[in-house]
Amino acid sequence: MEINSTTQTLIVAHRGASYAAPENTLPAFELAFKENADFIEGDFWLTKDGQIVCIHDPHTARVAKNHTKLDIRNSTLSQLKQADVGSWKDRKFEGTTIPTLEEILRIIPEGKGIFIEIKDDRPEFFQKLSETLSSFSLPAEKIRLIAFDPKVIETAKSRFPKIKIYWLYNWYIAKETGRLSNSPREIIEVLKMLPCDGLNINPFPWIDIDFVRKIRRMNLDFCVYEVNKFEDALKLLTLGVDAIATNYPGKLRKEIEEYFAPSPLSDQKNERLEIDKNKTIRFYNNPQSL
Repeated sequence: MEINSTTQTLIVAHRGASYAAPENTLPAFELAFKENADFIEGDFWLTKDGQIVCIHDPHTARVAKNHTKLDIRNSTLSQLKQADVGSWKDRKFEGTTIPTLEEILRIIPEGKGIFIEIKDDRPEFFQKLSETLSSFSLPAEKIRLIAFDPKVIETAKSRFPKIKIYWLYNWYIAKETGRLSNSPREIIEVLKMLPCDGLNINPFPWIDIDFVRKIRRMNLDFCVYEVNKFEDALKLLTLGVDAIATNYPGKLRKEIEEYFAPSPLSDQKNERLEIDKNKTIRFYNNPQSL
């Protein structure tokens, strides 16, 4: 089964092809498209001088060489561009810099798209995002805006009514209580209150047919992120997931397509079953003799 990006489950490269290239960088996004990802996904903040940049954390310490710590919102683009955010992954990526949203949008091939995770909730971010997206010809259907904060979801939908907005949620078992962070019922209740177009959630055992049916009854999209195992992807495909975000876009696509590949033609003629117009079942144990 070929995963068709227009009619079937989308393969989204989580922070790019981050298994092999430094997350949220141009090399990771370029590799993702080379591996035929339908969409890429990245995390975005606004710099001190009003530029939108792609990095997950609010500072550079985790991914910068020598753990140099620059606060994203209090640093200029010029200052952030001095940080090497590639060599932590591999020496061959030394000198890789934090990309701007504009730089990323320029490399998106025709027919492909982007999930923009909004990390920055300030009004200036939304204004710059609006200006940036309007300066590119990427169709609205090739853009998704995603966020964890329900207030950000509300703001995003009011600013970008033609773009699909997905609420991000992370299920976990709380260490202190041993309980689920929120019940499926609570998540559904929040969805009913939000002006969003879908849910983007991490893979957890509580995702079942009943949970997905409730999402579909609200006419919402159902997406799952951090799906890096084929068995998890297979379960989600049987539930009709709209998009799967993975660190391994090429590998996961290949595994899915091989699994659903048509069975080879068979010369076997040992049995045959027919149902005639009167709905009578006829079973032949040796069709060759017919």
